[in-house]
Amino acid sequence: MATSIKTHVAEIVAMAATFVGLVIYIVNSATGYMAGQGMNVPLIALSVVAVIALVSRTAARNRLPAVLADVLLIISEVMLLASFAQFVLARVRLAADIYFIPVNYPASEQTSLNVALIGVGCYLVAIIALVVESFTAKDRHYAVIMAETE
Repeated sequence: MATSIKTHVAEIVAMAATFVGLVIYIVNSATGYMAGQGMNVPLIALSVVAVIALVSRTAARNRLPAVLADVLLIISEVMLLASFAQFVLARVRLAADIYFIPVNYPASEQTSLNVALIGVGCYLVAIIALVVESFTAKDRHYAVIMAETE
């Protein structure tokens, strides 16, 4: 069991960071200053798809062909990058109100931005963990295709 957890550390970190970032986004969107402004459904869907791809890759790693494992890793990474971009774009107006128009903004606006930045940081940790995983994977068995000459 210890060796399987040891080989999946980056994926587990990415799953946990994505989950925490998603929870922070949902709470940040539903409470405080951002309450009533709606949630970005594609961000939530992309994050869930990324976590599902990571869970399936981690659970069936030894039984998956190397190409399929790599495809699941790439899908997870792309989904997380898209989620990260959606999260940042959803909070640009909030950051602009605070940093570029610093007149009479409520304290709850600053708190909401700080919480959102923590969520964005979680997504960054997940993205970096998957990039590290993609470059440090050691247990891949790639088929070498050689042309036969007669």
